Amino acid sequence: MFELQRTELSNREPDSVYILPPAGKVTGGDPLLGYQYLLYGDQFNSGIPYPFYKAFFQSKTFNPVSLAGFNKYSLNEFTIFGEGQKFATPGCFHCHAQQFDGRLVVGLGNSYSKFQVDLSKYLKPARFFTKLFYGKRSEAFQRIDNFYKSGLTLAPEIILETQGPNPGHRIADVMASHRDPVTLKFRSDTTYFTIPAVPVPTDIPALWLLKRKNALHYNGMAQGDGVRHAMISTILTLSDTSEAEKIYRRMQDIWAYLETLEPPKYPYPVNEDLVKEGRLVFNTNCASCHGTYGKQGHYPNKLIPERIIGTDSLLLKYTTLYKGYEDWYNKSWYASGSQPAYTKAQYGYVAQPLDGIWITAPYFHNGSVPNLEAVLNSRIRPRYWKRNFDKHEYDYEKIGWKHKVLHKPGGKKTYDTTIPGYGNYGHYFGDKLSQTERRSLIEYLKTI
Repeated sequence: MFELQRTELSNREPDSVYILPPAGKVTGGDPLLGYQYLLYGDQFNSGIPYPFYKAFFQSKTFNPVSLAGFNKYSLNEFTIFGEGQKFATPGCFHCHAQQFDGRLVVGLGNSYSKFQVDLSKYLKPARFFTKLFYGKRSEAFQRIDNFYKSGLTLAPEIILETQGPNPGHRIADVMASHRDPVTLKFRSDTTYFTIPAVPVPTDIPALWLLKRKNALHYNGMAQGDGVRHAMISTILTLSDTSEAEKIYRRMQDIWAYLETLEPPKYPYPVNEDLVKEGRLVFNTNCASCHGTYGKQGHYPNKLIPERIIGTDSLLLKYTTLYKGYEDWYNKSWYASGSQPAYTKAQYGYVAQPLDGIWITAPYFHNGSVPNLEAVLNSRIRPRYWKRNFDKHEYDYEKIGWKHKVLHKPGGKKTYDTTIPGYGNYGHYFGDKLSQTERRSLIEYLKTI
């Protein structure tokens, strides 16, 4: 990790602000069917027989689901699917929904994620008892065997340094590296490209931002057909391209649903005078990159080069130096069809849309900054900080998670910004503002 962070790149592109090209418009799709498919669908077609899921993963005294972050702050610990015999499998809403102050917010990135445990050891007893009770030739065993083989390969590769961030990019890399790009068939004993030794943490963007974006991922590398990019997580249990085609057709319903999502409104009264002042501060200092808001709002889809934005560059170096996933993707099933998807590593970060920013803490692409006050004033960003993962403690004035500032590393629930990939530096644009301007700007950001 430290070696990758220290690597100097001689040819970094782009060298100036880059406007991401628009993707083809996705038409059709039924939002209601999309929502139902997210809740109960088989986009992840392999899993644990439901009785064993209850016995091994919902035990009050032995709960690996909780250890892995599948907790009360998600809609479902696992998705339950199947007609007749039912199976449990990790669902989309573990990462893309969260309980916030007692209310489920669909589309909000789950900031309680806990990717710090190697789950493969918990899959072994479930597989053993499935084989014992159902038989090796049963549908139940075939389902869990597929899930088990993928999980055994993936689990040791996605362990992060602290609770909160997500290794989503790494999940796609690891699973793709074991799949033939033409057939998408899985081979645990074969690697089609090399990946770095360590995962890079990312904060999960809100799904209601998708309809504004021309490209996905923080570095804008996922371009073209957004539906194909959005279904990449299903590579976890995918059988082959024929199954991918079926999921793709259903994913168009999911995309239609995602386009209906809107961010929750800030729940408390705001100071209208400060909001008016903050709008002027925003339009003068922030709008050129992050866009404007309201009925006539416009989002520019700008990619800001690393030398300008200055934030932690480990993710950029990961995707720029290791081209295996990019090359694999661009010759795979995902890059086929009348409206293909493709990947193109960019050495910069996309200035994100800010719709609903008040509820999306922590901030930056790696979740390294606990609140908006610290985003706008780099001098107060904590080197080590810790929040309460067992209780909802949110600061509605500073906008972000209430936290304790530590003077040294403090375990797996402490965010250590000295670790490569977890840095909280860069984006110094708010430092030039006065404290009064920052206060009014935060008041305005509560309203968009």
